Amino acid sequence: MTADKLTGIVLRNTPLNDSTSLLTLLTAERGKKTVPCHGARKLTSRMMPATQPFCFCQFVVSEKNNRLTLREASLVESFFDLRCDPLDCALGSYFLETAAECARENEEEGELLQLLLNCLYALCHKLTQRERIKTVYELRLLGIEGSGPAFDDCVLCGRAIGKDCAFDPLEGGIVCPSCQKESEHPALLLPFDGGAREALSYILTCPSKKLFSFTLGQGSFLKLQKAAEKSLQCFFEHSFDSLDFYKNIAGDFKNFM
Repeated sequence: MTADKLTGIVLRNTPLNDSTSLLTLLTAERGKKTVPCHGARKLTSRMMPATQPFCFCQFVVSEKNNRLTLREASLVESFFDLRCDPLDCALGSYFLETAAECARENEEEGELLQLLLNCLYALCHKLTQRERIKTVYELRLLGIEGSGPAFDDCVLCGRAIGKDCAFDPLEGGIVCPSCQKESEHPALLLPFDGGAREALSYILTCPSKKLFSFTLGQGSFLKLQKAAEKSLQCFFEHSFDSLDFYKNIAGDFKNFM
């Protein structure tokens, strides 16, 4: 039996029985791992606080016959404040769900883990608006997965893009006026402009520590926001329950206010 140290975050905690949880972890060193944690559901367990979703930890796992078991979990950051705000918690859950679907097993996923931590930290400490964090997360996630939307030239014909352009989430990038006219799915094309294009370029190429250090007018941001969400849905080829839940809560809060 061998032991290994991993740095990662708990994406999902699924009860197996009265005392054991099955954890889905995103780790920098070995990507997504699913490991049982015996005794984690006992109220007296020292593991319970570190095995909840959102918990960023140093893990020690043992491996026997190609099966991992969690032995230790040292909590680094719980992102506890997310649980105190329904909207933040719902949006954070969307981040966890999409990360769980993207993460690969037995591959380094340090960049994906860093994106997730940066966006959860921004949510937790209210560094900027929720929708801005969501949009940045969606676009950067696509970039990490190798499907970052094309922004330099037309994604279909390769021509340089002028001021008049649209965004095609199905093709994954900006399209020129000529290709817009010839599109096989014109109803999916989204309005786009120069400001949204510059912000898209910045988000996909900037250092991870400066993800939110850009300015954008409200009109351009709304275009970028729609393009980001629709692109991610096209990439996964389905929607997410956590996103629907977040939108429902956001609508309820808006109506209440």
